[in-house]
Amino acid sequence: MIRILHIVGAMYPGGMENFIMNLYEKIDRERFQFDFAVHKRKDNDYGELIESMGGHIYELPRLTRHPVKSLLTLYRLVKKNRYPLVIRHTANALVSPQLLVAKLAGAKTICHSHTETDAQMLPHKLGKVLMPLATTDRMACSPKAAKWMFGNASFTEVHNAIDLEKFSYSQKKAEKIEQEFALNNCHVYGHIGNFVASKNHLFMIDIFAEIKKIDPTAKFFFLGEGDMRPAIEAKRKELGLDDILILTGIRKDVANFMSRMNVLLFPSVYEGLPLTLIEAQIAALPMLISDTITKEVVVTEGFVHWEKLQTPASEWAKQAVKLACTENNRVCQEASITKAGYNIKSLVAFYEAYFAKLED
Repeated sequence: MIRILHIVGAMYPGGMENFIMNLYEKIDRERFQFDFAVHKRKDNDYGELIESMGGHIYELPRLTRHPVKSLLTLYRLVKKNRYPLVIRHTANALVSPQLLVAKLAGAKTICHSHTETDAQMLPHKLGKVLMPLATTDRMACSPKAAKWMFGNASFTEVHNAIDLEKFSYSQKKAEKIEQEFALNNCHVYGHIGNFVASKNHLFMIDIFAEIKKIDPTAKFFFLGEGDMRPAIEAKRKELGLDDILILTGIRKDVANFMSRMNVLLFPSVYEGLPLTLIEAQIAALPMLISDTITKEVVVTEGFVHWEKLQTPASEWAKQAVKLACTENNRVCQEASITKAGYNIKSLVAFYEAYFAKLED
């Protein structure tokens, strides 16, 4: 059996982490086992599931706070366990010293770029200088994500593939959410994502307030957690949405919510290629998204609708209500999604072939 080490900030449900777990759950674990090095353990993270599947989780000191201790701990971990491959999943090149240390400890190294931009520009620019020396191979979720992380260096495009069966629309899934929250067949609008400024939750609350004027029985959901929660709760109260805007926290039944939602809102200030929007297309869920998001996110016909980020909340609301009131056929366009490279079966086959080379 080959054990592969993945380095991630924290294995807390989110786009990058869901991608890794989708792969982990489907791969042949008799041949390939995953371990994880993280900077933080959190309640409701994937730790328990990882351990139940045979993986180990190791905590590293945070690189930005204790760089020497963090890198030394990682070096010893890779050396002791003789990992043949270390994969660093990241949005920022500041992690390149980790890859270099893993390489010095004897492992092949992959940097997997999961986004096209990040707020920490200076550390990113410094880390990019070291990236060619630190990596054996490079992977990215899109050409733009590769350009962001690796410049003009060669890379392998690896889409963040998904289990189609898990996310396809199901009335039974929808009914579970309907019953849990006593929704009474009202229209449901929502967002799925970490509570961070780039996701634009405060603007979404403005949109919800406008939707309420047009669609008074509507319900709203935020699935996620993060540092923005106090600000979100304050604005929810300020606009009188306490009873109809539900903050669910982290949920492991996101697919069920997608089956029950009528419209997914995604007015992000900036994004890479959001895996949530691919999942929503698999669920045949109409979505209204900002023009800041890459056009590469569209892999089906008829479900992705665009709005300018600068458009007032009242206009976003009108478009959202229009989508909610439009009948649509909620059938997964499997052929289109597979052709675009987002079927988990194709991803597993790719990785198993890649990892098999380590057996030589």
